[in-house]
Amino acid sequence: MSAPCPEYGFIVTMELASSLTERERDRLRDAWEDLLASRGLVSEGHVDDEEWWELPVLSEASQATDADREAVRAWLDRRGDLRSWDVGELIDLRDMD
Repeated sequence: MSAPCPEYGFIVTMELASSLTERERDRLRDAWEDLLASRGLVSEGHVDDEEWWELPVLSEASQATDADREAVRAWLDRRGDLRSWDVGELIDLRDMD
């Protein structure tokens, strides 16, 4: 019996600007989902908090890559609606369970 393949992904944390309206948060969430879809990525997290999001990101087809992490970093860096953000290292997300 062989071990299952690792499920490499990364954790993204975003601290939203406290002045965002519900509509602005919805637009941010939609833009986030568009970014992920454009790279074949998904986020298994659910955003409930109005100011702090922590989301695991993985690939739909295989495994997330450093190129995916860099693309997410570049996108986050251009956002004016975030107070702070962080993109974690590639990890086996199965180990988080």
